[in-house]
Formats: sequence, C-alpha cells, structure tokens
Amino acid sequence: MYDRRRMSEGNATFAESALAAMLELLDEGVLLFEGDGLVCLAASRRASEMLGVPPDSLVGRGRAELLASVTSGDAVTLHSLAELLGAADDATVRGTIAMAGEPPRIVEWATAPLLRDGRTVGRVDVIADRTRQRQLEAALATAREKMAESSLVDELTGLANRKHFEHEIDREHRRSQRAWSSYAIARIDIDGMSSINSQLGHGTGDRLLRRLGEELKSARREYDLVARWEQDELIVLLPGIDDTSVKAVLSRSIAAMRDVAGEIVGREVTFCVGVALWIPPSVETANDIVARAGTALQAAQLMGRGTTEIDSSSVEWKDDLSSG
Repeated sequence: MYDRRRMSEGNATFAESALAAMLELLDEGVLLFEGDGLVCLAASRRASEMLGVPPDSLVGRGRAELLASVTSGDAVTLHSLAELLGAADDATVRGTIAMAGEPPRIVEWATAPLLRDGRTVGRVDVIADRTRQRQLEAALATAREKMAESSLVDELTGLANRKHFEHEIDREHRRSQRAWSSYAIARIDIDGMSSINSQLGHGTGDRLLRRLGEELKSARREYDLVARWEQDELIVLLPGIDDTSVKAVLSRSIAAMRDVAGEIVGREVTFCVGVALWIPPSVETANDIVARAGTALQAAQLMGRGTTEIDSSSVEWKDDLSSG
C-alpha cells in the first residue's frame, strides 16, 4: 500500500506502479518511512501479513508508534528494540522479535537510513520471518543430539563411548562364559583433574584426556577395548587375562600415561585404577564386573593418589545338589 499524496507530481503513476510491483515480489516485508517524523509512506503485503494488520492501517503511522505497538501486548522481544527506535540517522540496525500469535513467529527486523545530499530523509525497514529457519535449527540440534547419543565414538577423545563399551562388555561376557575364560575390567581416573582444569584451563584438560586415551590405545593388546566412561574416567576391557597378567599390562600402560601427562601438564600426574576380574564359574553379569571395578577404584582413591586396587573375587555358582 502506498500514499499517493506523498509522491512527487512528475512520474507518480509509474513510480507508484513500480513500487507496488516490487513490494509484491519481495518475500520479506518492507516498510518505507519518510520525513523527520518518519511516517510510513508504503508497506508491502508481506509486511502487513507478518504484523497481522491490514496494509491500509500501516500507511500514515509514525515509525516509533508502529514499533511500540508491535512490541506491546503478547509480543516478546528477544533482543531490545531500543536500538531500532533510537537508531542514529546514519545507522543500520537489526533486532529480533518473538511475536505471539497462532502460530507464534520469530521475526528479524532491520532498518537502514535513506539519504539525500548526505542528509537522512527517511528509513527503510525490512522484516524477515525466521520462524522456519529457527524451527529447522532446533530440529537440527535435536537430530545432532540423537546422533551423538546413538554414536559409538566419544566426541572429545575419539575413543569408544560408554554405549559402545556396554555393548562390547555384554558380548565379551557371553563369549567368556562359553569359552570358560577369565577377563578383566580396569577403570582409570586422573588424580587432581579438577585442579588441572582450574589452574591450566579446560582446554589443557581436554588435550590431556585425548592424549591419555591415545596412549592407552597404543599400549593395549589388539583385542582390548579402551573407552571413555565418564568425565575424566577411562575404562578398559581386557579379555582372556588373569590377575598376574593384568598387573603387568596395566603397569606398562600407566607408566606410559604418566610420561605423556607430565609433558602436557609440566608436572607429575598420577592415576588411580580399580580392576575387577571375572573368573569362571561365576553367576555375575557384565554389569556386576563393571560395578566391582568401580568399587575397587573408590577403594584405590581412598588409599591415596597413584594407587591400583585389584578385585579378583568372582561369585561362584552354588551347587544345590551337594549342599546341606
């Protein structure tokens, strides 16, 4: 909609037609303001749709009044529109509004000056509906979260994640039962990780965790599995191993990890380790072994930094025929 009284006499008809056609073609809403009072000279159909008012009701209204009406009532501003209202003569400003309605919409509002001979004679405001974009962004973020949950790799360290480890420990437990073979779970925690993060920054802490994971993977046997269990705790599945062998394997791994950690942090870093062995015959589940390794880790932490605690006490089957 446009105000013929405000058009110059010469080419009014052509200018009006060209302006009307341009405003109809644009997907964004457009508002033209002129004069010191910034009165609305023209408004596109799309602008009136976004604002929920007829085009005729926009023409002739002051810009400050129009903005105030848009941001009143149920409409909520995501970013203050004070800059939009008080924009300097030569300033281009953007704001974002969450507009109530059915359905609610997210609108980006931009304003730029119209200049003549270096003097501001009006403003053009462009309104873009970002609702669909924001919905897609939210849907994409949700999809990424679901993908992360279903992924088998820990994003920070590149190791197997907890879900992957739980799947593999179940499979190894069934295999060990069939093969009548022992296995071990080792849970490794970095001593003083909170102080490393607070003193050297979380970036250093993350780099330390990544490098330790890499070192642990390089030192493992081909069929061992290394994973990130939670926060700064790593976990290792060691199939076909007994309590003597597990000590030797872990001693080599922990020594290599200490060397790497010292290079990164610049001081000695120690580790507490809790180990649980499953030795047949046993009625324990894979979850039981992981829990026993966690209890062993807690016991090691109580004894002090750099401590390893090994629990080899599997719960044997009870022979009901020979009992009592």
